[in-house]
Amino acid sequence: MKTSIYRALAVAVCFLAGAGLCPAKPRVESFTLESGIQVLSIHLPDSNNVSIFTFLPMGLGCDGAGRAQWSHLIEHLTIRTTVPGGSREANAETLPDHMRLDFYGTVDNWREGLSHHARWLEGTPFTAESLRAEKRAVNRECDFVAQRQFTHKFAMAAWGQGYRHGLSHAAIKGDVVKAELGDVQDYRDRRLAVADRILICVVGGIDCGTLRPAISTEMGKIRLQAKAVEPVELHPGNRTLTWDVNARHLMLTWPIPACSHADYPALLVARQWLTMKLFSDSQIKKATGMTLAGADLGVPEGTFFYVSASLKPDAAIEDVRKSIERHLQSLRSAAGFELPMIAGQLSLQLTNITDPKMLRGQTPANVSDAMVEGNIGLQWATREYRYGPARPIIAKRMATLKARDVQLAAAKYLSPEKCSVCSIEPGPQ
Repeated sequence: MKTSIYRALAVAVCFLAGAGLCPAKPRVESFTLESGIQVLSIHLPDSNNVSIFTFLPMGLGCDGAGRAQWSHLIEHLTIRTTVPGGSREANAETLPDHMRLDFYGTVDNWREGLSHHARWLEGTPFTAESLRAEKRAVNRECDFVAQRQFTHKFAMAAWGQGYRHGLSHAAIKGDVVKAELGDVQDYRDRRLAVADRILICVVGGIDCGTLRPAISTEMGKIRLQAKAVEPVELHPGNRTLTWDVNARHLMLTWPIPACSHADYPALLVARQWLTMKLFSDSQIKKATGMTLAGADLGVPEGTFFYVSASLKPDAAIEDVRKSIERHLQSLRSAAGFELPMIAGQLSLQLTNITDPKMLRGQTPANVSDAMVEGNIGLQWATREYRYGPARPIIAKRMATLKARDVQLAAAKYLSPEKCSVCSIEPGPQ
């Protein structure tokens, strides 16, 4: 879902990515409600702003066969059950591995925000009118990113249809168009609010002592009926997949261990190193809109390392693939001296929350205090949601990583033999 608030928050994320870290001054506490929902409180004592983020396990990579992008459609519909279109108070985003529902408020109306989130989790019924409107909105987003060659998350939805379900055509827009109200609502009820996979983060001027009784009353006894998505039989290997999006894309994926595994920290460092190399490669930049690497493509069957490249119309897929492999070969055989430094920086990000006070005098004029504070909470909560109890262990292991450790992990998991290449081309519309 896109709004002006969302775009401004994206600017702030980019800004904060380059900011330094200092010992944590915001107070971070967590607790679990009777319903099984985990709550993360990030108290900023001098703030008048409050942002509330709910993280849920429904993601674009996990959708069912022939139901591509239904998770994205449900994200839109869920927000619209309580918030009208055009509102600046709420937003949401569906990523390959999870969904996030947002409320942006103040110390004066944060309880209203809790009420919105409670109704979203309870499953307020959708309407036929909203379904018609949000189908159009969801598919407009596909067209918008296709024009700008930034189709990454929709490509991961297509990858899920091919790699997880064995389909040769991903109807990214068509599956949304054919969705019926009853089916979509049932899909939401069965998959969205899984009790032990929900994290609510409240960041801003409300302390944990005030938050705990309020959120316990609002959400503590919500009955959550959804179940985790069952694994399916995977279809690895190289494939050419078509989709009904006017764009070309390349996805490379490798199965890797879960975040609790001892090798995972080295793969996070490999991801960061590779992203930097891909971003500065002039040949890749000529052929792609952007090329990203990640180690957090999580689906019910496991975790995947990926390289995602949005291809320009005349790009030669094999040339792009060879350029990516050249960097991977360097990582596997001649890891750079900068790897321990990258590991140290990532370790700090996992253990130290950014202090908004030191950023307020440095932010661009169009980035408000609310955006900065919200994104500090958002970045911290995303890591907490993805890594959970493994987060401090990952940070500790990262702090002592050597270049050789990253090289060995890359050689072990990111070899050409273990790679599945998914070429995505325009097909039936």
